[in-house]
Amino acid sequence: MSATAPLQNLVIVGRKPTFRYVTACITLFNRGEREITLRARGRSIFNCVETVELLRRSFWPDLRVKEIRIWSEEYEAGGRRRFISYMQIIIQRS
Repeated sequence: MSATAPLQNLVIVGRKPTFRYVTACITLFNRGEREITLRARGRSIFNCVETVELLRRSFWPDLRVKEIRIWSEEYEAGGRRRFISYMQIIIQRS
């Protein structure tokens, strides 16, 4: 499954501290975006979920999760099949 999103409202969540991604979302909302897509893979999925929860608890209690998508991709590494999990969360401000 391939999930696409417009680049202007996409936040790729990685291993940096969670509050960096919270700040990125706040900046996008302050620029006028009404919908933001957060995307993470593997061990960063926890950071993605935590970012949404921090936004909801600390800044916008009315923040709504519009959609959650999960999928995985298979690849070969060192002669072994491996799977990597992905998560995409689309959030909206009302």
